[in-house]
Order: sequence, then structure tokens, then C-alpha cells
Amino acid sequence: MADARHRNLVVVALVLAAARFLVVPWVQAQGAEREKLEALTLRLDRSQAVVHNSEDIRAAQQQLAKEVEAIHGRFPSAPDADGYRLQAQRKINALAAASGVQVTLFDWVLDGDAPEAGLAYGRARFRVEGPLRDLIRMHGQMEGALPNAAVREFRLQAQDAVDGPSDVGASVTFAVDLYFRPAAAQQSGQEPSA
Repeated sequence: MADARHRNLVVVALVLAAARFLVVPWVQAQGAEREKLEALTLRLDRSQAVVHNSEDIRAAQQQLAKEVEAIHGRFPSAPDADGYRLQAQRKINALAAASGVQVTLFDWVLDGDAPEAGLAYGRARFRVEGPLRDLIRMHGQMEGALPNAAVREFRLQAQDAVDGPSDVGASVTFAVDLYFRPAAAQQSGQEPSA
């Protein structure tokens, strides 16, 4: 009886060893192969979908190119940063004069690039003084006339009214990033990435 029991234990041990060293690795290898086939099938499905929808993809690319061109139209073109700075400063001075306020300080504090959009920018810090109502009007006109401007900072300092609430004098200090398309990016055919 002990021999039969011993044989049964040896058979069970051999079966377990075979399962551990033969069956389990084989099952794992089959699982790995299945995962590779699933990944390949997904790639082939995507490739087939691209081929099948190639006309729609081309149409979407053309539509995107039109939209990018329309967006680029918001940003003025400039041969260099200095030329653009002068142009932008004149425009801000003209907006202030048209609103009845005065630019008392204007300084370019930073130049930068936004290569992913194919744009460059200059950060201007300027102070405008005048009646509060006219300063508000100037700010609104600046936002409308300069779609390429991003106001980064706005500090208002009001003074006491002389002839009543409509005569409140104030000064506003702006920090504005003014974006433009540099000529070098246009010549190299650089387009913004989506």
C-alpha cells in the first residue's frame, strides 16, 4: 500500500512538474502571440480605415488649411521684430489719441517665440492716462483693433474726481503680448501644427 501511495505521489508530482514547466509556458506563449495578433489586427484596421476614408481625410486637411490661413490673417506679417514694434507702438498711440487719452510710458520688455504656431511676439508695457471713461473706451478699442494682442496685466489707478464722478482721472498700466508672423517663418513655409 505504501508503494502504491508512493507511486501515486510520484505521478502527481510528474504531472504537476509537466504542467509547470511545459503547459504553463506554452499557455503564456499562446497569450503573447494572441496579443501580437490583436495589435497587428488593430494596426491593419486603422490602415484600412485610413485608406477607406482618404477622401474625407483630404477634405478635412483642406478645411484645416483654410481655417489656419484665416487665423493667420489675424496676425500681421513683419520683416523683423523692430519693424513690428514700431508699427504696433504707432497703432497703440493712435488708439489712445482717438480715445482722448495719452500714452505716458511705453517700453518693450520681452521678445519671444511661439514656434508651434509659427509666431513671434513682443511684450509691451505701457501706461495710459486720462479720464476713466476714455481709458475704458481705449481698452475696448484696443481689444477690438488688435486681435493679435493678449493682455497679460492690467493695473488701474484712479485719482479723485474734480468735477464729479464723470471727471475721474486715472492711469492704466498694461502689459500686452503682441503676436506677429516673422518673415523668416513665412519664407521657410512654416505652418503651425495642430
